[in-house]
Amino acid sequence: MMLAITLNDGVLFMESLELKIFREVAKAGSISKAAENMNYVQSNITAHIKKLEKELNSILFVRHNKGITLTSEGEKLLFYANSILDLIDEATYEFQQEKSDLHIGATQTLAAYRLPYWLSLYKKQFPDVAVSVITDNQDKLIELLCCQTLDCAFVEKKYISKQLHSLFSFNEELCIIAPPQSDEQRLKTLPIITNKIRTCPYRSILLEWVASQNPSTPQIIEFDTVDAIIRSVSLGMGISLLPYSTIEDKEDIFILKTPNIKSININLVVFGNQQSKNTYDFLKVIKNTIVSE
Repeated sequence: MMLAITLNDGVLFMESLELKIFREVAKAGSISKAAENMNYVQSNITAHIKKLEKELNSILFVRHNKGITLTSEGEKLLFYANSILDLIDEATYEFQQEKSDLHIGATQTLAAYRLPYWLSLYKKQFPDVAVSVITDNQDKLIELLCCQTLDCAFVEKKYISKQLHSLFSFNEELCIIAPPQSDEQRLKTLPIITNKIRTCPYRSILLEWVASQNPSTPQIIEFDTVDAIIRSVSLGMGISLLPYSTIEDKEDIFILKTPNIKSININLVVFGNQQSKNTYDFLKVIKNTIVSE
């Protein structure tokens, strides 16, 4: 989309894509990081920034060893860029064809804990929209998204390709969970309790952590549901790894947060730029919830 902005000495033509790239670079604090987030090559990002700086006859960023920082002119443009892009999103929203349903894809863990709260808030605002949630592994969710069975899906950042567009992301803090009165030494001897999905990120991270702590392979116990995993851990059957959000209110679980286990980045994605009105509304509910937490 081309924007025409009237200045004292003429008309400045600016593309909305340039503003999106500029905003992402400002947010990431790094051209390489912005390129990674937007699935662009770094040279493409750099070219758009240089074009924008030439059009505005201003330096928007100061380059340094740790990345880049906005100049005062850059801060000024960021204010306008946010306003302009928000207006474009609202215009897109108004012209989206009305739909009466919303199909969301999620992993079992997210569907069991975070998603119900977000959907309860969404349904209060949009009671006439029929909502369905499909839980599966992330490869299957992307397949369903690409064939338009889903309107949107939650997947890890590493699963995002050029076919997918990320609308929003958040970091999910992970922790080791163990039976009550456990200590770090006991964790090394207990069985592993996890799900049956071999590509599950929680399973993979847990196995890697256990391997770093214990050269011998412990017994693995598999369950189909998150609730079953948590219950089994509380009964002393073994250890597991889950997002902290799933067990923060559990009193019968020993929780171990370790710097060796990093958080994972979860993205709400759509296929291409096919963002429906209902997806847009759902996105606003999530953003408001995250901000208020």
